[in-house]
Amino acid sequence: MGDSETGQVSEDAAKIYEEVYLPALFKEWCPLVVEAANIQKGHRVIDVACGTGALAITVSDHVGTEGTTAGIDINEGMLNIARSKSSSVEWLNAPAEALPFEDDNFNCAVSQFGLMYFENRENAIREMMRVLRPGGSLAVVVWDELEHNPGFAAENKLWQQVFGEESKDESPNKLGDKSVLENLFKSSGVSNVQITTHQRTARFESIESWIHAGAKGWTEDDAISDDKLRLLLKTAEEELTSFRTVDGAVTFSTSAHIVTARK
Repeated sequence: MGDSETGQVSEDAAKIYEEVYLPALFKEWCPLVVEAANIQKGHRVIDVACGTGALAITVSDHVGTEGTTAGIDINEGMLNIARSKSSSVEWLNAPAEALPFEDDNFNCAVSQFGLMYFENRENAIREMMRVLRPGGSLAVVVWDELEHNPGFAAENKLWQQVFGEESKDESPNKLGDKSVLENLFKSSGVSNVQITTHQRTARFESIESWIHAGAKGWTEDDAISDDKLRLLLKTAEEELTSFRTVDGAVTFSTSAHIVTARK
């Protein structure tokens, strides 16, 4: 949580993201994206804002040796982890607003939970459409509104309780309103979009794991001091007990939109 507007992470934060956030929140969405984009064996696919590579690697396995996959991200720390996990994907450091490929290059373009953080969302969408071949498919995933993501809402409330109103961070859910999302794609020149909403379940080992990952494994939050982190964790243990299961783990429902379109 905290200020996540830039989408930048440190090397240490990227490791925590990979070890905790990825299995708890993001990995289970990958098969849905592959299905939504109708990715087939032999396809050329680009994953924009690939992070540590979960979706790109899933895609690479799906397209097989006959296909190719490119993973694009602006975070070198994330890409270093991705490169250590797979050599079958072409990993490139580049902004979503300036993809380093020629026009009409890919069968599919995908992006999972990155659009909210792009510096210029319209340009990023135009770039993804530009590199698609005619008839190619686009699939972009964003979180639903905060009210439909109770764990995120509770975490946000926790930060405000501990650090004040200025720590409020709704940027992960800023595209959760379907009308806002549809208008964004229309203003980017994509009018034939379909938006479907899906639910999954987040799972963390403990309240401490959940909140520690949010404080140390994402964007500028890796700068939080040890004293502030201890206060945050102490308050979390008191305030977030409703999310704890009998074995001490944490679960909560998550909701996200998948936007699909064809070129």
